Formats: sequence, C-alpha cells, structure tokens
Amino acid sequence: MASSYTIWALILASLFSVNTASTLPGEDTGGGNSSSLSAYQVLQQYDFPVGILPKGVTGYKIDRETGKFELYLPATCKFKIDSYELEYGTTVSGVVTTGKISNLEGVKVHILFIWLNIVEVVHSGDQMQFSVGIASAGFPLDGFYESPQCGCGFDCDGLEEEELLVGSAVSSI
Repeated sequence: MASSYTIWALILASLFSVNTASTLPGEDTGGGNSSSLSAYQVLQQYDFPVGILPKGVTGYKIDRETGKFELYLPATCKFKIDSYELEYGTTVSGVVTTGKISNLEGVKVHILFIWLNIVEVVHSGDQMQFSVGIASAGFPLDGFYESPQCGCGFDCDGLEEEELLVGSAVSSI
C-alpha cells in the first residue's frame, strides 16, 4: 500500500497532469476530432507521469501552440490517499509546457478543514512540486507511476467496478 506521502503526491500530480496534457495544438478527444493519443500519453510527452491523473479520463482538448488544455472525467472524482482527500472536477484545465502545468483549474486538495485549489505542478528532477498558491510541497516522482481510482484511490481491493462508479458519483453530491 502506498504511503500517505505518496498518495498526497499522487493526488496533487493528478491535478496538474490534466494541465500538462493540453499543450498539444489541435488535439481533441471525447468532444470533436479523434486523436490516437490518450491524455495519459500526452502527459508523458510533457515529461509528467501518468499518476497525476486519476483513471477514467474520457477525453481532452489541447492547443500545442499555447499549451492550453481541457481534460474530461465522466463525474466528479474524489478519493483519499492517506490523510489527504483529492477532488477532480468533470473538467480540468490549465496550461502545460515541458515539466510545468500552470493556471490549473478543477483540482482541489482537502487540507485540515479547507479545500485548496492546486494551481501549479512542476516536475523537477526526481521531484513533483505542487502549489496551492500560498504554499507548495514536493514529492518523489516514483509515487506517480500509477493512476489512482475515483472513489477509492489505491485502496480498492474487493470493490466491484459498479461500486466504484456509485461511490464516485455519491461523493460528488
């Protein structure tokens, strides 16, 4: 099982990976033109690990000239990783360049008693840096090689796919 540090890093990375996937100009999946690359593959082209996004991304749009992107999930995606709760909206957007996602919208982390928007993600060496504007935290890259599952994160043993979908939808109400 992943440590709480790894889980929080994964959540933050997932939030920022949505932004990094949209740097590709003219690519559109799930809403218009079809592309042969998944959002996860596009993230990797911008030097981000797939684990900054949860499983279940249904499509994306990206402008490779400006780096602006949008990423789509079928429902609000909430999950816990150790003591951190993450939430991805149905649309995640931002600007991606190699190793950096900025102007990120649609990803939140619950810290203490408040929800904070993750606004920037930076991949630097073997670290992933996540910023909520007033503070940032770094996590080891190796905690982001696997994508978390909506509803259960990495603690999904024994849950049926139907239960995961219901849990994800219920947790977003």
